Amino acid sequence: MLVTGATGFIGAEVARQLAERGWQPRLMVRRPSRGALLHHLDATLVHGDLQSPESLRKAVAGCDAVIHLAGRAVFEPAHKLMDTFVHGTQALAEAAADEGVTQFVFASSLLVHGSTDIPIDAATVPAPEVDYGHVKVMVENRLAALGEATGMTVASIRLPHTYGATDQLFGRVRRGFLPIPGRGSKPYGHLHVRDAARVMIAAAETGWSGQSPVADRESVGWDEFLGELQAQMPHLTVARLPASLALAGTTVLSAATGWRSAPSLMTPYTVISWNLSLPVDPAALWSELGIEPELPTYREGIAATLDDCVAFRWRHPVNDRGA
Repeated sequence: MLVTGATGFIGAEVARQLAERGWQPRLMVRRPSRGALLHHLDATLVHGDLQSPESLRKAVAGCDAVIHLAGRAVFEPAHKLMDTFVHGTQALAEAAADEGVTQFVFASSLLVHGSTDIPIDAATVPAPEVDYGHVKVMVENRLAALGEATGMTVASIRLPHTYGATDQLFGRVRRGFLPIPGRGSKPYGHLHVRDAARVMIAAAETGWSGQSPVADRESVGWDEFLGELQAQMPHLTVARLPASLALAGTTVLSAATGWRSAPSLMTPYTVISWNLSLPVDPAALWSELGIEPELPTYREGIAATLDDCVAFRWRHPVNDRGA
């Protein structure tokens, strides 16, 4: 089984779980220097770049399944996301189909949906409000068409806010100061990275196909999520900025730094995404995969994350200035 984006936040957890279960996965790494993050795993590391079709053919050769997590995972304008998410994913999927891969699992996003008060499930029609969601829908549709044409089974898992000790949010939490772009608290789907990885692996193992959101058992607003975090970490300061001020500030910042190739989380799309209402049907996908969440709500998830924060130090790929 090939895992792309194996040095990223979710990819590293997928790689860890597969290795612990004796899969000896093949892990695709773009920047060789980051391979050291995976050296302790019983796995095979290979170089691959979504903009190099030849490296992708080599990476997928001999694999029966691909879990695809690589890409520019930040909320930026569509033109900055096209090369990796759209063209790169298409090249990877085509290479996989040519090499006889039978199962392709794609990490999509809950942001393919727009703000709603009705819990989202597999039947909910996509209506993205940010470019990140539009691009993910484009990729989902292309993968579905390729699957129909080649017989390769395709699963697009629409992951919600996925969190854990090594993500951007908890990187700020460990510093004791967390700025928030908005004062509202609309319901939102959450999922601990441990369960997100289990979902991706289960989709690959069971041959599940289709497009579906997934989240834990309790979609809650940021007030509840951060309130629980502060209850367990009383010295954390949360600075809630008005959404309008955060939007204006990130708009100016994006215009001033738009020439840079390095990805950034300080964008207007981040502010918009944070303030959407995106509750998820708690039953969505779990029974189809034959598993249950190990951390069923944000309460257990936050407690587990803070335990992990004691043990981990991590420089997330989004903070890696290498282009």
